[in-house]
Amino acid sequence: MAMGTDEAMDYATWSRRVIDLAEALSRLTARAEAAGLPAPQAAWRANLYQKLVPQASDAPYLIVAVAGGANMGKSTVFNHLVGHPASRVHHNAAETKHPVALLPRGFADRHDLAKVFPGFSLQPWTSEDDAVAEGRHDGLIWREDPSGAQPANLVLLDTPDVDAALPNNWKLAEAITHSADVVVALLTQQKYNDEKIRRFFRIAADADKTVLAVVNMVEWPDDRDHCRGWLTTFARGTGANPLHAYAVPRDRAAARDGRLPFHPLSPLATDPRADLAELHFADIKIRSLRGALRQALDPDEGIPAHLRDLERQSDENRQARAVIHQKVQVKVDLPRPPGHVVAEEIWRWLEPRRTWFDRKVHGAYGALGRAVARWLPGAVEPAEDEARFLAEEKTQLSRALETIYNDLEAVHRVGAPALRRELQPLIAGDQRRRAFEELQARLDAAPLATESYRRAIAERLETFEAEHPRMMRAIEWGLVATAVARPALTIGMFGAADVASGPLFQAGGHAIGQVFFDVAAGSALTAGGEGAFARLAGPARALIGDLFAAFYRERAELLARVVDDCVVGRHLDRIERLAALGESPDFQTAYKLAAELSRELDALEEPPPVAAAAARGG
Repeated sequence: MAMGTDEAMDYATWSRRVIDLAEALSRLTARAEAAGLPAPQAAWRANLYQKLVPQASDAPYLIVAVAGGANMGKSTVFNHLVGHPASRVHHNAAETKHPVALLPRGFADRHDLAKVFPGFSLQPWTSEDDAVAEGRHDGLIWREDPSGAQPANLVLLDTPDVDAALPNNWKLAEAITHSADVVVALLTQQKYNDEKIRRFFRIAADADKTVLAVVNMVEWPDDRDHCRGWLTTFARGTGANPLHAYAVPRDRAAARDGRLPFHPLSPLATDPRADLAELHFADIKIRSLRGALRQALDPDEGIPAHLRDLERQSDENRQARAVIHQKVQVKVDLPRPPGHVVAEEIWRWLEPRRTWFDRKVHGAYGALGRAVARWLPGAVEPAEDEARFLAEEKTQLSRALETIYNDLEAVHRVGAPALRRELQPLIAGDQRRRAFEELQARLDAAPLATESYRRAIAERLETFEAEHPRMMRAIEWGLVATAVARPALTIGMFGAADVASGPLFQAGGHAIGQVFFDVAAGSALTAGGEGAFARLAGPARALIGDLFAAFYRERAELLARVVDDCVVGRHLDRIERLAALGESPDFQTAYKLAAELSRELDALEEPPPVAAAAARGG
């Protein structure tokens, strides 16, 4: 049972690719489910995760299943293979209710049996009657070889009848076929061409299982030629070409004593126990892997078809995302801001820099300063200015939200099916009404100067101080000298006393208060962004422009969050997730590995049909 270096290396390459493919598909499926797609229920999943992955994850071992119909001598042949009565022999049809697995000594310590036999409820062996006892419908009895003679990488299975009237027996036998690498096919004169028997072994042949055929309970040597004819019919009806074939005479006493002779029917056959020991494990394992992979990689029903479907949905949603980016955009002209908000936040940042004398002066003349501020040209009471701004802002943002809904309706009317499905629920009347109510509530609850805006001002001023330290020191000394009217003069001391009158609100033909809102991006941006006012005279004036731009962004983000939370967030998130599937590294990995494995499958030559020559009289 030794493997050559090349065989072991080849098996390691195959198994690594299978595991990498399965892992990439698992992550891809998880991402698709998170985006709302159901997990695929196709047969390739069972093949990949129940058959290929468990065995590819371990060092190569072979699972040899003895399969056949009722009263065909499966347990007798099984006991011959293991060399002792490991499975109870019964002469009543369908007595065997549970498969019995005989493991090499120490196998259970080296392998996870739940992965070796996925889908079974594993039960340790207690007696020969375990296989016929009542119990779980998915039970599998296992024990380790008490003699210690069983090869370390050979697992033997005795199965329930594949032609039994009990539906559960067929399910168990089919599950065992998925797990097995080699199937010992039990045939008799009466059942070699039975439809249920053919159906079972056709599945094994389609999965490229290695088959050993045993024609049991024959009259030897009189039936020698008949056996070859039965094998030919069996091969034609199932597509299976047995690697070795044997005939076993009818002899109840020899069966009871474990001394049944196995007469070779194919040129290289000797005895099934010895022939199993001579199998090239890596070759058989790759063949078994190849058969299961061929089904998993079926172009029309396997992994390639699944990946094509994901790619199609990804493309549809990428197109939907592009349409939303292109069509659903709105420009909001926010009103002139209350200048004192920015001034007070600048002063808040400068507060720690005041001298002791400045603090005394400010404490004595604070009230006088506020009075003087009202006498300045264009001055407005702060409360009045805020009320004016909030009223105009509410009107502008409500209009913007209405524009967004109108754009969404227009896109829905002409959009692709994937886009129409996502947009239909969010343009309903109740959804629209709730969004407007939420926008009003959030505007009413939001302070003009939020903590995030204060942090933005502090960061910008700290940067300015680092870049222009001499200018900042002059400003600080100026604040000490003009403590009387500080609230109104703060902005003026930065070289922007005309902020309130409007010229500073224009830069390159764009208003500072102009905001672009992109629904698909879920964000709002001031025209030109930070630094848009660098072309204005003097760094201090550019600084003030940036601070007002940050203020506008903060206000416009209210609309962005409402649209994201109440209008399209969940639907656009789904579109974005689905659009990203076909671009994800896991999709690319799965696509690449599936293509590579498919090419290798096509390049492999089929093994020579050894038993076919025997059936013709070789």
